[in-house]
Amino acid sequence: MTENVHGIGINTGSVNLYKNQAKGNDAKPEETKPEAQPQAPSSQQVKPDDVLSYMANTAAVVNPQVAPRTYNVSKYVTPEQAARIAGFVTSFEDQVAEGLLAIDKEFGEKSNISDQAKYEIAAGMVK
Repeated sequence: MTENVHGIGINTGSVNLYKNQAKGNDAKPEETKPEAQPQAPSSQQVKPDDVLSYMANTAAVVNPQVAPRTYNVSKYVTPEQAARIAGFVTSFEDQVAEGLLAIDKEFGEKSNISDQAKYEIAAGMVK
């Protein structure tokens, strides 16, 4: 049913579900559900220190140290490609070193910038 409210067609029947309900004794009486009985707490008590130590141990991230693996590069690239990649890597490292020197010159060596932030800035400066 669409009713005209202030010139706007709004279906108020879907907005107010209780407006169109039949009044009287036609409605079914609500079925009563048996109330749930509260359960008694378990008799086993846990020490608060045990709970805290369990939480601390599960929150800790343990990174086992894995020995670095060596790769046989000749299985994946030709010697010319390996030399070209090595040239790119050394060029990148040189540009990052120049960027670190520029950052130290600009902000001073005793600045509050962490080394990790300096490396990220210097790596971002590489063209």
